[in-house]
Amino acid sequence: MLYDKKHIYLRSPLRISFAGGGTDLESYFMKEGTGHVVSSTIDLYNYVSIKDMFDSNVRVHHAEIETESITSRIKHPYSRTALEHYGIFKGAEVILTSDVMTTGSGLGASSAMMSSLIMGCSILRDKKIKDRTALAELVYRLETEAGTIGGRQDQYATSFGGFNSITFDKKGISVRKVKISEDKLNHLEDRLFLVFTNMAREIKSIQTNLGNNITDETKRKYFKGLKDLSYEFLKTLESKNGRLRDIGNLLHESWKLKKSTNNNTSNQFIDELYDSLRKKGVTGGKILGAGGGGFLLAYTNDPKLKAKLKYELYPNFIALDVKFSSKGTEVLWKSF
Repeated sequence: MLYDKKHIYLRSPLRISFAGGGTDLESYFMKEGTGHVVSSTIDLYNYVSIKDMFDSNVRVHHAEIETESITSRIKHPYSRTALEHYGIFKGAEVILTSDVMTTGSGLGASSAMMSSLIMGCSILRDKKIKDRTALAELVYRLETEAGTIGGRQDQYATSFGGFNSITFDKKGISVRKVKISEDKLNHLEDRLFLVFTNMAREIKSIQTNLGNNITDETKRKYFKGLKDLSYEFLKTLESKNGRLRDIGNLLHESWKLKKSTNNNTSNQFIDELYDSLRKKGVTGGKILGAGGGGFLLAYTNDPKLKAKLKYELYPNFIALDVKFSSKGTEVLWKSF
């Protein structure tokens, strides 16, 4: 085995899903015809470093450090699956870091991690990925092989980057950039913020329950409501006459519908946190991702109130500003 000393460093953005989540599940759009979400990537990232090892071991740094003689013995499912897919069985080191936790945030961190792993391994092995759609599809495929249950939006959000309208149907998945002005983007950034609930999500049980509920006729109307609301959200963003003051109300309606699709989406603690923010002037918000924990997105019509609430939440809760990003998975540096 030759020691090539190749080293590549990449990052993939996390995302906020504003409306339509749940309709990106194949069990929904393959039966109902279409699903639709509006989402944007933000300036929080997962980072992946992949390099040749001087010896034949495989080492992966995540919550722990694993060193094994062959990739198949690595416990970290995403690293193992990506490395094996590209035939990297020995002599590699992978380092995974993130601006937030790598799983359970509700910000699509798992897909972001896999997207960087795939792009990095493909470049190291000189196996070109056709385009961003091919990258997103491979992310979904390898995530599934690694044991993840979920929808299709996160893979496209992190691969493409930016503010997107994503449509899901039987013929395929299409991504269109949302036509939103710089002024509107700044308006949203001044009024949106993230609150960490101090709980990480256990996504598998929540997604399993959500998938089962899609076949429940009493629940299907809520999924349709989420899809309809996503188009209303898109219209508000793109229309010259769209009232951004309505964003909070749309998020609030989305949150009510989302809770109706799955009893595990929220809990007493999350409901009390959200209700307390509403009483203090937040006009709307929602738990991001499948729910059950992670980050809560909040919107207020007054930027000064946002600053006040962030101050009041600390130190019991960490509140972060929202800054949108336009780039998807990208190489930051490579040695070759």
